[in-house]
Amino acid sequence: MINISGKILGRRYVVLEKIGEGGMALVYKARCQLLNRLVAIKILKPEFTSDEEFIKKFKRESLSAASLSHPNIVSIYDVGEEDGIYYIVMELIQGQTLKEYIKEKGKIDYRETLKIINQVALALEHAHKNGIVHRDIKSHNILITDDKIVKVADFGIARASSSSTITSADTILGSVHYLSPEQARGGYTDHRTDIYSLGVVMYEMLTGKLPYDAESPISIAIKHIQEELVNPSEIENSIPAAVNDIVLKAMEKNMAKRYQNIKEMLNDIAKAIDNPNASLVYKDEDETKIIGIKDINNALNENKRKNKNKKFIIAALTIFILSLSAGVLIYSYNKFFVVKDVKVPSIIGLNEDEARKVLESKKLNMEVANRVSDKKPAGEVIRTYPAENTTVKQNSTVRVVISTGPKEVKVPDLTNLDLIAAESLIKRNALKIGVIERKNSDEVSKDLIISQSPEKGTMVQEGTEISIIISDGPELKLVTVPSLLGKSLDEAKNELKKYNLSLGTISYSVDNNYADGVVIDQDVAPNVQVREKTIINITINKVDTSLENQNEADTQNSNNTQQ
Repeated sequence: MINISGKILGRRYVVLEKIGEGGMALVYKARCQLLNRLVAIKILKPEFTSDEEFIKKFKRESLSAASLSHPNIVSIYDVGEEDGIYYIVMELIQGQTLKEYIKEKGKIDYRETLKIINQVALALEHAHKNGIVHRDIKSHNILITDDKIVKVADFGIARASSSSTITSADTILGSVHYLSPEQARGGYTDHRTDIYSLGVVMYEMLTGKLPYDAESPISIAIKHIQEELVNPSEIENSIPAAVNDIVLKAMEKNMAKRYQNIKEMLNDIAKAIDNPNASLVYKDEDETKIIGIKDINNALNENKRKNKNKKFIIAALTIFILSLSAGVLIYSYNKFFVVKDVKVPSIIGLNEDEARKVLESKKLNMEVANRVSDKKPAGEVIRTYPAENTTVKQNSTVRVVISTGPKEVKVPDLTNLDLIAAESLIKRNALKIGVIERKNSDEVSKDLIISQSPEKGTMVQEGTEISIIISDGPELKLVTVPSLLGKSLDEAKNELKKYNLSLGTISYSVDNNYADGVVIDQDVAPNVQVREKTIINITINKVDTSLENQNEADTQNSNNTQQ
């Protein structure tokens, strides 16, 4: 693939640099221009983008995985396609993969192993509750942050690849070591598949080795199906009994003997943390005993030696057993291997319980996925995979997509922002400005937001209106304008200050009826009521001294003439 560093995807993600590569995708660091944060972008390799069916599944599963929100799951922010580039935008993790951590340490102490596996199990528990099975759990897909928080990645891309990558040797090499027996056989998989793979990861952490290895992927897959597992405690004798038992139960080849749900495994992890040396083996007192044909023949031969006269009875008994076995085989084949066809019923618009009952009546299993929808109310079925009227086998699984309603966002804090900044923040969070009111406030400066509704941190649907109240500053009282006429400038200033009024422009004029330097006019008349802080402009008298000097000179001349 051409290096896309510097390219802008989705008109918001600036691709910065390549930071990794997997079997199916290249990983880039990028910056989201809208939210000004660093993200990771996984881009599908070209060999997968030409498969139309795979692309459809990739989009579908990625969007489904984006609905997962859990502290131990890498968040998916966006999914898109541009110029033939299919990408997933996700949380950028500062840290390393568990695979890298194992290589760095060789093997991991059982106490730390339990802590890490516990966090992975919590992530899987959340995913399984939401109807999502990972199907590609491996140490490469488990990330450890610099703060030692464990995060599981690649829910969408792993699920999309589950039916497409088995034919690719390059891709399967990274995953076949963690493959469950049912995956290796191409059989039915469910949440117990993730439990097996998690057991493999735990085995790898404790021993520093993978449980099965061979020269080819096919050979490894066959070992998962039929080769007996070497106890991890035989490789590393410091592994306590309870920890060893968890690995063995998680990696049971028979799905029915494995942990039936991740909660059971979490319970045993908690027990192992409290008492690592206790045994967690659960004995099956009613274990089925299998009697082979060889055992039957030995018994018959013994009878023959004891009593040759019973040949006829033995022959008859043998024929009876063979006939009975044949009958059982025919019955079992018809009952368990001849599966009837059935059409997927219409359940669009039903709630989850109603949909489950309808599917069960058709002998179909139901797997739930949640999806945000602006058009359908929360709890309503909006789509099924396969679609209604599609012919499937009984006991098949129908994936049911249920609406969670419109996407919810957290209301941002708008207080102490001006209107322009608030409008920008509201728009970035897919919300709208509601009613705008103004009121006086002694605490909040003029033109800044005092309060909002709904309050910050409230989870609301996209498009919700946020009403705000903007400050008009402190409330101002009405005062009566005093008379400033005849007062000096200092006296006028003090008088205005006493009434909480402001002095404005000072101009000068000549009025010989007033003394020099006193107020002879004010622009707001005395006794008028105005708000505090109102500006009062005044005029100061400036007597024409040249006229006074002329008068004095005329008087002096007159006196001289008289003398």
